[in-house]
Amino acid sequence: MDSKVFMEKVTEIEEHMIEVRNLFVQIFNKMVKGSRRISDMSVTLSQMKALTAFHEDREYSMTELSRNALVKMPSMTEMVDRLESEGLLKRVRDTKDRRVVKVALTDAGKKIHDKFIGRRREEMGNLFGKLSQKDQDELLTALRKVSGILKKTTQP
Repeated sequence: MDSKVFMEKVTEIEEHMIEVRNLFVQIFNKMVKGSRRISDMSVTLSQMKALTAFHEDREYSMTELSRNALVKMPSMTEMVDRLESEGLLKRVRDTKDRRVVKVALTDAGKKIHDKFIGRRREEMGNLFGKLSQKDQDELLTALRKVSGILKKTTQP
């Protein structure tokens, strides 16, 4: 493939990725801001972003959390400080290397995290429930395919 055709393809891929990202942001905002059930929770949106960076019930490094939440390290540190002072997170020394500090959800943090995830899933059901069964199936197939292809770009 000549370089001009290749660059045109790269440009179009970039345009579609930006469009999809913007659509995901719109869907998330519609879900969170449009739902009184989610927006009435006792934490701010940035705190919720930090809490949802916990994908599993385990301890995380600050680097893992900032990567999961897609925020820079100073912002994540600030969010963790606030959530720790509110009793939703705790800092834990790594048992293998005492210089390393990890972060974990407290019981109160787990409750809020699980409540938010449940509400978010319900809101996603409300949004995507408006689609036909065929559209839902096609969307899921396309997302699986896109996810698989994009994972290839992140591997060394």
